[in-house]
Amino acid sequence: MSGLGARRESGAAVVELLVVVLTLLVPLVYVMVVMADVQRALLATSGAAREAGRVYVTGPDRVAAERRAGVAYREVLASYGVRAGDPRARLRLRARCPVEGALGCAGGFGPGAEVEVVVTYRVPVARLPFLGSVAGPAIVIGATHHTRVDRFRGLGG
Repeated sequence: MSGLGARRESGAAVVELLVVVLTLLVPLVYVMVVMADVQRALLATSGAAREAGRVYVTGPDRVAAERRAGVAYREVLASYGVRAGDPRARLRLRARCPVEGALGCAGGFGPGAEVEVVVTYRVPVARLPFLGSVAGPAIVIGATHHTRVDRFRGLGG
């Protein structure tokens, strides 16, 4: 009798092992993929904010500075695999003069102007195999960079 029962359960261990491994392995791999995307977004947003702020304050005028900041933002994000025009990525740039009427600082640009660059990226959490992200929850990753235009800018000779 024991020989017959052992033959009926001979494949049960393999099936149980397969169920346990899939139950534990699939969610673990899923979490690792999402966390890798979060880390990539952290690096991309902090680099993009820093570089956009850096090139803004070295621009010759406000229009050129905003254009250069936009180019730097797109190039840094592209180096992390984010396409230009991706609706999940956003750049907000705000420049202002700390003291209204400060010498040379007009309209938020010039010596002493304060610049704040905020870059955000939404990392999708809901994904389907081979299809990618689907509509659903997302983790918003962001970085902020503050910098100033050099106060002694333009005082050369």
